[in-house]
Amino acid sequence: MSYIIPLFLGLFVLLVHAVFYYHDKAVLTGAAQETAILGAQAARRPETEYDLEAFFRERIEGKLIYMTEPELSVEESRDRVQAAASAGKGIMKLAVCQKAEIVRPEEDLRRMGVVR
Repeated sequence: MSYIIPLFLGLFVLLVHAVFYYHDKAVLTGAAQETAILGAQAARRPETEYDLEAFFRERIEGKLIYMTEPELSVEESRDRVQAAASAGKGIMKLAVCQKAEIVRPEEDLRRMGVVR
């Protein structure tokens, strides 16, 4: 028993760490996707200005269990917005990248001649 109990406790601790890791990964993925979508919507409406970093921080505030120091980088091109988020603690690192297409249906309709 003196060999088995520490083994089970060690496995339990590893299991808890794995659950925390995947929880934080889900939170970061969701927040990065929402940030990318908001960036794509903002690209379609140039009169509105969004602070994507603040939006991302608001989405993850108080939700991460294990990871610390989350970072976000947003890259915007003509057709796409890409939000890359990362966080880590000790040797565990986590990085997610989400993309959202900037759709412009009005340009397609004008090109087809439906709308002028």
